[in-house]
Amino acid sequence: MATTVRVDDALAATLRDIAATEQRPIGQVIADAVAQYQREQFWRAVEESVERLRADPVAWADYQKEVPMLEGGSMDGLEDEEPYFTAEEVEDILAQHPGGTQSG
Repeated sequence: MATTVRVDDALAATLRDIAATEQRPIGQVIADAVAQYQREQFWRAVEESVERLRADPVAWADYQKEVPMLEGGSMDGLEDEEPYFTAEEVEDILAQHPGGTQSG
């Protein structure tokens, strides 16, 4: 089922330009933009949750005690698999999130 959504002329022109450049329907451009927005909102909420956890020293200490018990728990049978991220990607990720640590 199709639904009409009213947008201003500038946004409509932008959507047409993107759709034409990428050779795909405007609806798909909008769907992808909404999906990206939802992903960003999800990760923003995750980051805020971690910051709240870090703000509570007792809860953060408890969490840090639990992490070693969980690390590698799902690695059964994957010992010979290539790492998911390259060393350079890990460095980039850690640079983007200065509070993060790399465990080995």
